[in-house]
Amino acid sequence: MSSVEQSFQEQKNKSKKYYERNKYRLCYYKLNSYSFDAIEQISKKCSKTVRKYIENYPFEIYADKYIIQELNRYRIYTTHGNYDDCYDAGMIAYLYSVHRCAFMKYNHTEAYIKKMIRIYIICALVIYNETYNICKENGFQEIRLDADVSQYRY
Repeated sequence: MSSVEQSFQEQKNKSKKYYERNKYRLCYYKLNSYSFDAIEQISKKCSKTVRKYIENYPFEIYADKYIIQELNRYRIYTTHGNYDDCYDAGMIAYLYSVHRCAFMKYNHTEAYIKKMIRIYIICALVIYNETYNICKENGFQEIRLDADVSQYRY
Protein backbone atom coordinates (compact mmCIF):
# COMPACT_ATOMS: atom_id res chain seq x y z
CA MET A 1 0.00 0.00 0.00
CA SER A 2 1.46 3.35 -1.00
CA SER A 3 1.83 6.21 1.44
CA VAL A 4 -0.95 8.16 -0.29
CA GLU A 5 -3.38 5.24 0.04
CA GLN A 6 -2.36 4.71 3.65
CA SER A 7 -2.84 8.40 4.43
CA PHE A 8 -6.26 8.34 2.76
CA GLN A 9 -7.25 5.26 4.77
CA GLU A 10 -6.12 6.87 8.04
CA GLN A 11 -8.13 10.02 7.27
CA LYS A 12 -11.17 7.91 6.41
CA ASN A 13 -10.88 6.05 9.73
CA LYS A 14 -10.57 9.33 11.65
CA SER A 15 -13.66 10.71 9.94
CA LYS A 16 -15.62 7.56 10.70
CA LYS A 17 -14.61 7.65 14.39
CA TYR A 18 -15.51 11.34 14.61
CA TYR A 19 -18.94 10.69 13.13
CA GLU A 20 -19.58 7.77 15.49
CA ARG A 21 -18.70 9.91 18.52
CA ASN A 22 -20.75 12.92 17.37
CA LYS A 23 -23.52 11.50 15.19
CA TYR A 24 -26.39 12.51 17.47
CA ARG A 25 -25.19 16.11 17.65
CA LEU A 26 -24.49 16.30 13.90
CA CYS A 27 -27.84 14.78 12.93
CA TYR A 28 -29.75 16.96 15.38
CA TYR A 29 -28.07 20.07 13.98
CA LYS A 30 -28.73 19.03 10.37
CA LEU A 31 -32.44 18.38 10.97
CA ASN A 32 -33.27 21.21 13.35
CA SER A 33 -31.01 24.09 12.48
CA TYR A 34 -28.91 23.81 9.33
CA SER A 35 -31.74 22.86 6.97
CA PHE A 36 -34.07 25.63 8.06
CA ASP A 37 -31.34 28.25 7.99
CA ALA A 38 -30.29 27.19 4.48
CA ILE A 39 -33.89 27.17 3.23
CA GLU A 40 -34.49 30.65 4.65
CA GLN A 41 -31.31 32.12 3.18
CA ILE A 42 -31.90 30.60 -0.25
CA SER A 43 -35.53 31.78 -0.25
CA LYS A 44 -34.35 35.32 0.31
CA LYS A 45 -31.83 35.16 -2.53
CA CYS A 46 -33.79 33.44 -5.29
CA SER A 47 -37.45 32.97 -4.42
CA LYS A 48 -38.61 32.97 -8.06
CA THR A 49 -36.25 30.16 -8.99
CA VAL A 50 -37.32 28.20 -5.92
CA ARG A 51 -40.99 28.55 -6.87
CA LYS A 52 -40.16 27.34 -10.37
CA TYR A 53 -38.34 24.27 -9.02
CA ILE A 54 -41.22 23.48 -6.64
CA GLU A 55 -43.64 23.63 -9.57
CA ASN A 56 -41.37 21.43 -11.70
CA TYR A 57 -40.72 18.93 -8.88
CA PRO A 58 -43.93 18.69 -6.83
CA PHE A 59 -43.78 16.93 -3.47
CA GLU A 60 -46.52 14.42 -4.29
CA ILE A 61 -44.65 13.08 -7.31
CA TYR A 62 -40.98 13.40 -6.42
CA ALA A 63 -40.87 12.99 -2.66
CA ASP A 64 -43.95 11.41 -1.08
CA LYS A 65 -43.65 8.04 -2.81
CA TYR A 66 -39.92 7.89 -2.25
CA ILE A 67 -40.23 8.77 1.45
CA ILE A 68 -42.70 5.93 1.95
CA GLN A 69 -40.45 3.60 -0.05
CA GLU A 70 -37.45 4.48 2.14
CA LEU A 71 -39.49 4.05 5.32
CA ASN A 72 -40.58 0.60 4.13
CA ARG A 73 -36.96 -0.19 3.32
CA TYR A 74 -36.04 0.49 6.94
CA ARG A 75 -39.18 -1.35 8.09
CA ILE A 76 -40.73 1.75 9.58
CA TYR A 77 -44.51 1.55 9.34
CA THR A 78 -47.33 3.89 10.34
CA THR A 79 -47.81 1.98 13.60
CA HIS A 80 -44.26 2.69 14.77
CA GLY A 81 -43.45 5.61 17.03
CA ASN A 82 -40.69 6.90 14.79
CA TYR A 83 -42.79 6.96 11.59
CA ASP A 84 -43.89 10.60 11.94
CA ASP A 85 -40.40 11.82 12.82
CA CYS A 86 -38.90 10.04 9.81
CA TYR A 87 -41.64 11.21 7.44
CA ASP A 88 -41.14 14.80 8.64
CA ALA A 89 -37.40 14.43 8.06
CA GLY A 90 -38.17 13.34 4.50
CA MET A 91 -40.31 16.44 3.98
CA ILE A 92 -37.51 18.67 5.29
CA ALA A 93 -35.10 16.88 2.95
CA TYR A 94 -37.40 17.59 0.01
CA LEU A 95 -37.63 21.30 0.84
CA TYR A 96 -33.90 21.58 1.42
CA SER A 97 -33.15 19.73 -1.84
CA VAL A 98 -35.44 21.86 -3.96
CA HIS A 99 -34.02 25.06 -2.48
CA ARG A 100 -30.44 23.89 -2.86
CA CYS A 101 -30.96 22.76 -6.45
CA ALA A 102 -32.66 26.06 -7.29
CA PHE A 103 -29.78 28.00 -5.79
CA MET A 104 -27.12 25.95 -7.56
CA LYS A 105 -29.23 25.53 -10.74
CA TYR A 106 -28.76 21.75 -10.72
CA ASN A 107 -30.30 19.60 -13.43
CA HIS A 108 -30.21 16.38 -11.41
CA THR A 109 -32.81 17.53 -8.88
CA GLU A 110 -34.72 14.25 -8.67
CA ALA A 111 -31.60 12.27 -7.77
CA TYR A 112 -30.58 14.95 -5.27
CA ILE A 113 -34.00 14.80 -3.60
CA LYS A 114 -33.78 11.02 -3.26
CA LYS A 115 -30.27 11.13 -1.83
CA MET A 116 -31.15 13.79 0.73
CA ILE A 117 -34.35 11.99 1.78
CA ARG A 118 -32.32 8.90 2.57
CA ILE A 119 -29.74 10.90 4.55
CA TYR A 120 -32.38 12.80 6.53
CA ILE A 121 -34.33 9.65 7.40
CA ILE A 122 -31.13 8.12 8.75
CA CYS A 123 -30.59 11.28 10.81
CA ALA A 124 -34.15 11.03 12.15
CA LEU A 125 -33.50 7.43 13.19
CA VAL A 126 -30.31 8.44 14.99
CA ILE A 127 -32.14 11.16 16.89
CA TYR A 128 -35.16 8.97 17.68
CA ASN A 129 -32.96 6.19 19.06
CA GLU A 130 -31.12 8.54 21.43
CA THR A 131 -31.44 6.33 24.52
CA TYR A 132 -30.27 3.27 22.60
CA ASN A 133 -27.27 5.19 21.28
CA ILE A 134 -26.32 6.52 24.72
CA CYS A 135 -26.51 3.02 26.18
CA LYS A 136 -24.47 1.55 23.33
CA GLU A 137 -21.85 4.28 23.63
CA ASN A 138 -21.43 3.78 27.38
CA GLY A 139 -21.79 -0.01 27.49
CA PHE A 140 -25.18 0.01 29.25
CA GLN A 141 -28.26 -2.07 28.59
CA GLU A 142 -31.50 -0.27 27.84
CA ILE A 143 -34.32 -1.39 30.14
CA ARG A 144 -37.90 -0.33 29.60
CA LEU A 145 -39.96 -0.63 32.76
CA ASP A 146 -43.20 -0.18 30.87
CA ALA A 147 -42.50 -3.01 28.40
CA ASP A 148 -45.42 -5.39 27.80
CA VAL A 149 -43.30 -8.51 27.68
CA SER A 150 -41.85 -9.49 31.04
CA GLN A 151 -38.61 -10.88 29.59
CA TYR A 152 -37.63 -7.36 28.50
CA ARG A 153 -38.44 -5.73 31.80
CA TYR A 154 -35.26 -6.67 33.70
